[in-house]
Amino acid sequence: MNSRNQPPSPAMRAGVIVTRPPPGLAPTMAAVAARGLHPVAAPMLRVRQCALSIGTFRPDAIVLTSGQAVGSLTDPQLHDIPCYVVGAATARRARAAGFVHVTAASGTADDLTALLQAAMSPTSRLLLAVGQGYGQDMAVALRGQGYRVLRRCVYIVRPATCLPPDAVAALQAGQVAAVMFYSTRTAEAFIAALTPALASLLVAVEAIAMSDGVAAVLGAGARWDGIRVAARPDQDAMLDCLPHDAP
Repeated sequence: MNSRNQPPSPAMRAGVIVTRPPPGLAPTMAAVAARGLHPVAAPMLRVRQCALSIGTFRPDAIVLTSGQAVGSLTDPQLHDIPCYVVGAATARRARAAGFVHVTAASGTADDLTALLQAAMSPTSRLLLAVGQGYGQDMAVALRGQGYRVLRRCVYIVRPATCLPPDAVAALQAGQVAAVMFYSTRTAEAFIAALTPALASLLVAVEAIAMSDGVAAVLGAGARWDGIRVAARPDQDAMLDCLPHDAP
């Protein structure tokens, strides 16, 4: 047991809180554990799938800005349609769900838009499957270039209102070295869920951010030991930001 007058040892401070929701939560937890660190699940978003209805619209391509959309695209008739996705992780989920022709951008919405412009005729019909409140800017931009875009909400995201007990206990015990944030919404939810007492503990914890936008939310919302931004918007780059002092 730690003395009150002694800081936790590096071995005890090897905890990493992972804030992303399922299904991405489990593989990230496994990847953190594989690095000799101790993952703590704290999914800060609750995701509910919605039924997809497209009527008589027959897309030339399906566009996914998040892997969360895959869970609603279960109709096998969709799986032979070319599928353009935001990054490698979403591509893996799309292929696992049955999509045959999947092409991944390099991790951002801008990359995905550029990929579509290079691959698809401007008169193409695109099904943009997104979460509630997402994808409006992309749909407007693509329509402005001549694409026929059907934007459909296929999942709804709600923030968690408090941190899970395991995450709270790890923070209070001084056992957390870092917290991983894969989106601005998880960052916003985490900051909003903090009590003043928990917020004060983050001065000894590093934040790992997927992007500069995520880092901006974290920097404005709390005081950290430091904020590291991944070199690329993917999991490997996020993992490379983790501390290396685990036993």
